Amino acid sequence: MHPAIYLDFSAGRFQSVSGCVPAEETVTLYVNGQPLVSMRCTPIQLDALALGFLFNERLIRGLEEVAVIDRCGSERCVDVWLEHDIDVPAVRTITSGCSGGTTFDDLVQAHHRVNSNFQINSSQVLRMIDELSQRAIRYRQCGGLHVAGMGDGDQLLCSAEDIGRHNALDKVAGMCLIEGRCMQDRVLLTSGRVSSEMISKAARMGAPIVISRTSPTSLSVQLAQAWGITLIGYARGGRFRVYSGALRVRAE
Repeated sequence: MHPAIYLDFSAGRFQSVSGCVPAEETVTLYVNGQPLVSMRCTPIQLDALALGFLFNERLIRGLEEVAVIDRCGSERCVDVWLEHDIDVPAVRTITSGCSGGTTFDDLVQAHHRVNSNFQINSSQVLRMIDELSQRAIRYRQCGGLHVAGMGDGDQLLCSAEDIGRHNALDKVAGMCLIEGRCMQDRVLLTSGRVSSEMISKAARMGAPIVISRTSPTSLSVQLAQAWGITLIGYARGGRFRVYSGALRVRAE
């Protein structure tokens, strides 16, 4: 959060208010001494963001491949040294993320099928999306942030906030790596729109169910159907829509 003084117009008059806005910084991720990518993000949980990005981009398989992770003094870079070299594609795709997310994955050619017998009932869907909203502490303080989380069907196991919905998902993946949490047979939840890149991250994490408070895109629905992912949107106010994988969702 960053302090801000603004004029609030209400009841026909202006009033000066001391409040806050979400913090936004450009953070550069270095891997093995070389710059990999610069991300516009909320500068919290940066270790988790870096690790989750590397995992979701299939540049690492787990924490055991990471030798050192450090931050420079300005908190505007994360320096990761791996136990191996990596080949970085020359072309980076700017995604539809609200903060200009980046991915190296070619979604058209990718095959990320998720095989899982995990199921969930309707009350669990609504309970977990409500818990996700309760976890959005910084959003309630100043707005402008997305929240993402991972649950086991009954409760959220971890959550993260960021100005970018892609960043929030990467932070969740990174937190799971740091805490040694299994990501398979889990439910991935987000406050933001589910785009094709978000489904790709869910597939990489092995999460068979994705729940959003808002809408999926046409390509995310197609990919979810092709990859065996249950995609739920508009989960709020006691209702939700199942766009893919309805056999995993039981009505109560």
